[in-house]
Amino acid sequence: MTKKLLLVIAITIIVCNMGWSGASPLPTQDHWREQLKVLRVFSAHDGEAVFREYLVNWKNQEVVVQDTLIQTNYQVGDTIPVLVIRNKFPQGQAGPDLLSFHVVPPY
Repeated sequence: MTKKLLLVIAITIIVCNMGWSGASPLPTQDHWREQLKVLRVFSAHDGEAVFREYLVNWKNQEVVVQDTLIQTNYQVGDTIPVLVIRNKFPQGQAGPDLLSFHVVPPY
């Protein structure tokens, strides 16, 4: 390869990773799985439409776990797999880290 082609490839890689503006990369994200016990099930039905979320205890705090696509049907007392996600506040602004909890669907 010629030096010119190598330079074009290197610049392309840099631009793809940083963007033209030199903007910082996406905020850091940390995530992990935990097994948590269902304390209460929240659900609603409206014809064929369904809503379902689970109340669990996480670090001595009651939190609600989302089941956005309604792929589970756990009951009180069940232990469920939960994806815990911790994100930095968006766009580099000052603010608390953000937590979200999502049921891991069985595949």
